Formats: sequence, C-alpha cells, structure tokens
Amino acid sequence: MSCTLTKGRTEIGCRSNIGGVKSVYLFPFVDYAYNLIGGVRGVEITSFPSTTLYKYETTGANFSETITNDDNGVSYEQSLTFTLFKQDLLTTNELNRLTQIDLRYIVEYNDGSFKMGGVYNGARLEDYSIESGGNKASLNGYNLTFNSTEEYSAPFLSDLGILGGYLLLEDNFNVLLETSELIILQ
Repeated sequence: MSCTLTKGRTEIGCRSNIGGVKSVYLFPFVDYAYNLIGGVRGVEITSFPSTTLYKYETTGANFSETITNDDNGVSYEQSLTFTLFKQDLLTTNELNRLTQIDLRYIVEYNDGSFKMGGVYNGARLEDYSIESGGNKASLNGYNLTFNSTEEYSAPFLSDLGILGGYLLLEDNFNVLLETSELIILQ
C-alpha cells in the first residue's frame, strides 16, 4: 500500500525512511520574479537562477515547518537549527553580518532529498548563541536558528544541479570551491 494520503496508509510500510539532516546550504536571498523559479510552488522546484551555495555538514541539525490556517489564510513557519563547532573571531564577525541580511537555505536530508526554505520571503538568522561549556567535552561553538514565514510549503528540489552556480564547502572555517581551490574572504 502507498504512503500517500489519498490512497490510504499503513504506517508500518511508511516507516522505512531515514530521518535527520546531513548538510545545510546557505545563500543570499534575491527577490526573483516568481516566473524565474520553476516548478510547482510549495511542492517542487525544477529550475532556479544560478547562485553560489555555501555548504555546512551538520550533526544534530533540525528543520521543521509549522502550518497555520487562520483568518489571515495559510502560512508556513519554517525553522532551521544547527551547530557550528569551534569559536573564532572571523566566524563571530560573519555571524553578526548574517543577522543583517535575508537568506535562503537548502536542507539535505540523510535520505538524499533536498528542501529549500525561505524561497519567496527569505529567512533570517534570528537567534544564535555562542557556547563554551564547563568542561573540555562541552560545545565550543555556535548554535544557530534561522526562521522564515512563507505562503507556500518548503518545496523539494530534485538535485542541487538546478541551481547552476558554484558550490562552496566549509572545511575548518576555510571556504573551498568544489575543485578544492581555497577562496580568501576579505
């Protein structure tokens, strides 16, 4: 039996999935015309203007979406939380700058699927904490929370190739191109 709602469901057959977030990709929000973002709004993005992505491999990341249906209509509250390890001056300064701009983000789940948050209205780094615990095994890093409110659900992406741009990887707080070339941020 299928796991779709319109064909009935047996939960035992629908439990063979893998949960969790593998990676997060951040990129600046640009207010594109709706017709430049191809696909079905709130379902799937099939084309998107070329952009540069910044990849962060995560442990313990979480993406959630809360749907509200009230007198103002339907809205989708999207929240992404994840942790960056190791505090340093450069990262702290960059996080301070991130609080001033709107972003979009892509969540890569452990099963290989992708969803994009902040598609039409952008997302904000609304909360971050700098942690240094009481012992050597405690977190020494940053807990980040990005929030967005959208008119549509976070859509799936078939793959990252539809974004066309460059993929930048974070590696011990150095930024690398896919080709492993180091990029110096100024």
